[in-house]
Amino acid sequence: MKKYSFLFPKPRILFSLLLFVVCSAPPHAAGAQAVPYARSFSKSKQEVDKALNEFQAYAGQKLPIVDGFVATGDQPLDRYQRAFYQFSIDLLPGATSDATIVRVSAKITAWYNDREPSKSGYQVLPSNGRLELDLLDRLTEKFGGKPVAFILRSEVQAPKPKIDLSAGSFGVSLPSRNSASPSAEAPATPGGEEAAALLTKRKAEEKRMLQLNAELQILQDIQRNQAYPSNLVIVKKSGTPVLARPAEGSRLLFTSAADDEFEFLDAEGEWIHVQISGVSRAYIRRSNLELPESIAARLKSPNGTPSNVRQEAFRLAREEINTFPGNWESLRGKSVKIYTVQPVSQDSKETGAQAKLNFAASLFQKFSEDSGAADTSMDGVVIIFDSANGGIIACTASDVQRLTNGSLSRDNFWKQCYSDPADAFQQRPKS
Repeated sequence: MKKYSFLFPKPRILFSLLLFVVCSAPPHAAGAQAVPYARSFSKSKQEVDKALNEFQAYAGQKLPIVDGFVATGDQPLDRYQRAFYQFSIDLLPGATSDATIVRVSAKITAWYNDREPSKSGYQVLPSNGRLELDLLDRLTEKFGGKPVAFILRSEVQAPKPKIDLSAGSFGVSLPSRNSASPSAEAPATPGGEEAAALLTKRKAEEKRMLQLNAELQILQDIQRNQAYPSNLVIVKKSGTPVLARPAEGSRLLFTSAADDEFEFLDAEGEWIHVQISGVSRAYIRRSNLELPESIAARLKSPNGTPSNVRQEAFRLAREEINTFPGNWESLRGKSVKIYTVQPVSQDSKETGAQAKLNFAASLFQKFSEDSGAADTSMDGVVIIFDSANGGIIACTASDVQRLTNGSLSRDNFWKQCYSDPADAFQQRPKS
C-alpha cells in the first residue's frame, strides 16, 4: 500500500491532532514559543482578511518536511514525520486609519519517531520564521508594492491566545478526568469572589470541552465522506529533487522520499508541475515519477490532451459530503455535496465568470446523475473554485432537479443560486 506523504491536510490528520488535544497532552511537547512577525499594510482590515482567506491562511496545512521550516533542536530532524502547521493571525489597527498591521506566528507539530517506541509522539517545534515571512511576502505581492513598515515584536500588543498545541489544548486548560465537581474544588477563602471566579472558569472549560467534542464529530464525518484525489503522482526513489523552476540547476526546495505523493497540476516538457501544500508549487522531472494512467495517456496524446476530450478551464480536485459551510438560509445546517475545483489555465480570461458558470453547470448535472443513481438524501450542492479569483456557488437539490428536467431555465436557475462573492459570477450565460 502506498503511503500518503504530505500533500493534503486530510481530515484524518486534523482528526488525529484534535483527538490528541481532547484526550491527552502530547508525549513530547517541546514547549516551543511561537515568535510573531508583523507588517503594516495600507489596506483596510476587510481587504487584508479577504486576501488571507484567498491564501487559505486560516486553514492548517501539511509540511513536506520539517528541515528548513523549524529552528534547529536537540533531536535529528529526519526522525520527524507528518509535519503540520497552523497560523495564528491577528489584524490590528495601524498607525493611520487606512493601515492594518498583520501579526502572524506559526505553530508546527510533527510526529517524532524515536528509536524507543515508548518515547515516540507528537512534538511542537519552533518555527524559524520561513512560513511567517512567506505569508507576509505574499500579502505584499498581492497588494502590489512594498509594505509600509516592518513592525517589531515589541511594538504590537500581544494577541489573545489561539491554538496552543504545546499546552495540549486550544488555548484553555481542560479539566482532568478525575477532577471533582466545581463546587468541591473552590478554595476556602475569606471572600466568595475567588470561588465564584473559579466556578465560572470551570463552566467555561466544560463548555469548551463540548465544543471540542462537536468539532471531533465533524472531523469524523469528513473522514468518512471525503473522496481521495485520483490525480496523484508518486515519487519513484528517495532523494528525488523538488525544484522551484522547471530547469536543471534551479533552486532546490527539498528532496522527497520514495512513494511520496503530490497532486499533478500540469506538464512542461520533461517536468511535472505539482502542488506541495496550500498554494506552494514545485517541479519534479517526469522520469522520477509514476503517473496515473489517465494523466500518462493525456500526456502521450497530441498537445497533451486526447483528441476526443474537450479541454476544460477547470478540473475537479476532490468531492465530499458535509454540512453547508455558509449562512444561506436555504441550506444552513443541511447536508450538501461539496465539489472543490481548481483552474487548469493560469489565464484569467479562460477562467472568468462564464467559464465558472459553464463548469458549475456540468457539476450540477453530475450531482443530479449521481444523486439519482445512489438515491441519496443530500439537500444541496456547493462548488468551491479554489483560486485567487475564485468563489463559491451553491444551490438546493430541488433546483438542480428542476434545471435538469427542464422546468427551470438556466438564467432563472442562476438567480436562485447562492454565490460568494457575487461579482465572481456576474456574467450570465444565455438559456
